[in-house]
Amino acid sequence: MDITRRCDYACRILRAAYKSGDEYVSVSEIAEKEDIPYAFARSIQHDLVKAGLIRTVRGARGGLVLNSDPADVTMLDVLEAIQGPVSVSLCAIDPDYCEKHADCAYNKVWHGADRLLNDYFSQITLRDLFERGAKHPAIVEAMGHAAPTVEARGAATLEAVVEGEPLLAKESCA
Repeated sequence: MDITRRCDYACRILRAAYKSGDEYVSVSEIAEKEDIPYAFARSIQHDLVKAGLIRTVRGARGGLVLNSDPADVTMLDVLEAIQGPVSVSLCAIDPDYCEKHADCAYNKVWHGADRLLNDYFSQITLRDLFERGAKHPAIVEAMGHAAPTVEARGAATLEAVVEGEPLLAKESCA
């Protein structure tokens, strides 16, 4: 599974909408600030509106704003809205892709990986991601940093292991 540039840009647009709160923010402003080609940002905006993640208003004071509670929108919702089903292999999501899928051990491996990815992405809401960043418990665990204890590694070491600013502080990373 690859996170496409389109999906990365969509995440940046959603972050900008989150930062703006209830204020409408223009697509051109987001495109410039997030280093997204304007035409591409407009195209992605359409997908985000279609998915119900943002709403737009035209005009001089228009722009876009989140259309859903960021505490209810997961990374899985965003990925599926922009890229479709989250899967490591076509044979795991399309039984017609390979006639041998029913008896194939690899197919089961791909299904297992899909389940892990979907579970992971569904644990992370936009609000948690934008406010906690790399300190989100699911991210910490996935990065393999959940096992150390303060006693075993020392408070300073654990702090370094779990370092990471909330994504609101980042300007170029979705």
